[in-house]
Amino acid sequence: MQYLSDKMSSSDPQHIKLCLLEAITEEFSEKMKIGTGGYGEVYKGELNGDEIAVKKLFPVQAVNDESFDNEFRNLKKVRHKNVLRMIGYCYEISHRDVEYKGQLVWSQVINRALCFEYMKGGSLAKHISADSCIHNWPETYNIIKGTCEGLHHLHKGEDKKIFHLDLKPDNVLLDDKLVPKIGDFGLSRLFGSSYTHQISTMKGTIGFMPQEYIHNRKVSPKNDVFSLGVIIFHMMAGANGYGDYWDARRRPNFSPKIQQEFMESIQIYWRKKMQATEDYRWDETDLLGVTKCVDMAMRCVEDDRDKRPSTEEIISEIKELDSKIDEMLKKDPKPLKVELKKRHKHRTDELEVVNQDRGLNDLGRDIAVDPCLELRFPFEPKKDISCCLQLTNKATASFVAFSINTNINKYHAQPTKGILAPCSKCYITLTLRAQESPESMQCVDVLVVQGIRVSEHFTSNEITQDFLANASTVDEVILPIVYVALNHHPI
Repeated sequence: MQYLSDKMSSSDPQHIKLCLLEAITEEFSEKMKIGTGGYGEVYKGELNGDEIAVKKLFPVQAVNDESFDNEFRNLKKVRHKNVLRMIGYCYEISHRDVEYKGQLVWSQVINRALCFEYMKGGSLAKHISADSCIHNWPETYNIIKGTCEGLHHLHKGEDKKIFHLDLKPDNVLLDDKLVPKIGDFGLSRLFGSSYTHQISTMKGTIGFMPQEYIHNRKVSPKNDVFSLGVIIFHMMAGANGYGDYWDARRRPNFSPKIQQEFMESIQIYWRKKMQATEDYRWDETDLLGVTKCVDMAMRCVEDDRDKRPSTEEIISEIKELDSKIDEMLKKDPKPLKVELKKRHKHRTDELEVVNQDRGLNDLGRDIAVDPCLELRFPFEPKKDISCCLQLTNKATASFVAFSINTNINKYHAQPTKGILAPCSKCYITLTLRAQESPESMQCVDVLVVQGIRVSEHFTSNEITQDFLANASTVDEVILPIVYVALNHHPI
């Protein structure tokens, strides 16, 4: 074991004997297998408490020693934080006796294996749901950014450019801190075309490779750029994200408007997802990042490869985006989680004192209403009578849209809708229009208050009944309206 430990400590991949690999993988047992790819099976091995991944390559007759040696020399020199690091290799020839035409003959067996750092987070594919990447937006953006940087490193090549030709979520691995690293790079060119170049999805056979490769086997750096775009779609809009866009692109009525609507649907999804995340403030910087990533994905999957950006252009755009976001955050820094928690606790304590009798008509997670039990009008015939309603946004990092609804023939609310900033209040004036004294002071009217989280840039004009009806979660409270008779006494 000390021999292998010494090899591991070297910065350059070293040759590792087959017998040692067999020892740490328990003879390449099923128990130690962690995956199967287009070029071999992957096993987990343990060395002095450190885990490594051992890919035992399938025996492929078409690959001769010279081809393997040339390609391997390229792969072993790759060093980048977003590219899986090769730490060792095995190349051994043995002979086995087999029966051939009734006689025993010696058959040559070539054992090839590549050893890599073990990635505890597994493949990116395990981190993508039907809707999007399962992580929050900052983590998702960092995964996208890191994958772009890793691919650019392969494409620019210090000694020789490397095209991946099999880029997909299964071949992007994550460590325990969600840092992405591209794996299986370069093996496609060595082993030729593979069935893994196409993936079946719910929308049909939509692959991670462009049409020029699928139909004509044309190879260029833009093949990988196309694959990168599909991966970003999966992270932004789920496993069916690219399939939906593919369908839209091939409709006769496809237009920039449809493309913009697709963009907006993804923006809305991420806004709602992050607004529902505790202790996070969704703002314009996040919206800018989501917009740039979707736009980038759309350009990466253009049918005309000349219209796709190069990885150099992609990295330049990411740097420009980061710079712009940094400038925006200097003017309006995001509060730290601990600050948001303190602010939330302080606000909660305050609300508990001020609104301790709110009872059942607290709107729940965001809005509190005062008065909380009923609205009382001191009734006088033929006079407009007003009362006041206070709305409080309890959320420390979310904007809330509200809507006031009642019988407009008898009551007038001002305002009827609006936006509440985090930890803010507003006052609603409700006016009972002048009317004759009713036969009975009993009133069956009610006032309905609705609230829903929205983005910072959401406007009051967007608060419509259709919007509220189609929203997934709307907080609602119903306040009874009560008339109270006034007793006049002469002075």
